[in-house]
Amino acid sequence: MLSMIADWQQSGKSKKAYCFEKGINEAKFYYWISRIKESDKSAVGFLSIDKASKNSAIEIIYPNGVRIKVENDLGLLSQLIRLY
Repeated sequence: MLSMIADWQQSGKSKKAYCFEKGINEAKFYYWISRIKESDKSAVGFLSIDKASKNSAIEIIYPNGVRIKVENDLGLLSQLIRLY
């Protein structure tokens, strides 16, 4: 869901055109966008993570205040993000 929305934002296409091209139900896509806005109104946008950078740590801050700092492991980050 998050990756599709990020992909749409970078595409420069309208929501309708993007959904048609990707075969996504347009109503579902709008729902995803509303859920993201609802869950994190303070977020400015998506964070780009460089896969090549192995030495940097990334900190995840959940809405309830819990902070988790992990090395740049995209698989682990994906799992931690889905936990919330």
